[in-house]
Amino acid sequence: MKKIYVTLFSFCCISLGINAQNNAAISACLNGSDLSISFDNSYNCAAAPGSLSGMATIGFHSGADSWSTVIDWDAPTALQASNDGADVYTVTFDPSAYYGVAASTVHFVYNMGPTDPAGAWASEGKDDDGAGGCADFMVDIAALSPCATNVNEVVLNDIVTVAPNPANENTNFNIILRNSKEVRINLFDLTGKLIDNVSNSYMTKGVHSISYNTSTLNSGIYIFQVASGDEVNAGKLIVK
Repeated sequence: MKKIYVTLFSFCCISLGINAQNNAAISACLNGSDLSISFDNSYNCAAAPGSLSGMATIGFHSGADSWSTVIDWDAPTALQASNDGADVYTVTFDPSAYYGVAASTVHFVYNMGPTDPAGAWASEGKDDDGAGGCADFMVDIAALSPCATNVNEVVLNDIVTVAPNPANENTNFNIILRNSKEVRINLFDLTGKLIDNVSNSYMTKGVHSISYNTSTLNSGIYIFQVASGDEVNAGKLIVK
């Protein structure tokens, strides 16, 4: 399994200070002069348009010091935030070098520009303003802690979901892999008898969906087992 060292959140520790909007969607830390910002799309503002889920990269539209210096998401020098495979998007940069000023705060929003430049703002990543609306994200650089490197080790597990469940004619095994590995999916009846080997293949890090035809199975309860590397996820699959 991929091991990531953290002290508070997935990729870096965070202390946003009283001037930052304390939204669970954002974590940030410093590695020397480099600022690392991670955006967890599962905590995106509920009122933000569209969805950024599943995109390899998303647009990073940002500015320094209350947007006094702006780099548009589609500028030639603009950065993009990269998906870790679990819809957590990370960007790392030196703010002073990037904006050309000694930035004390960074303000930003996300969009789907790298996926659909013509409709970039159809999907956005924004802060929750606490009143049912959305706002820009802001990070106070002086309030941040150094990025963790070798303390409080946390191992991030693969994620497996099955839907629809109950299944009628078809279901999908949805898997988020933290790193590339062999994945085997088996289906058993309640006595432990192997009913079917759904899949046995090497899969790359990221999001996968394996479609499975259940129309040939008798109605009842089955046990699925997803073995990925040294991890095993199991659960019930109900077939109507």
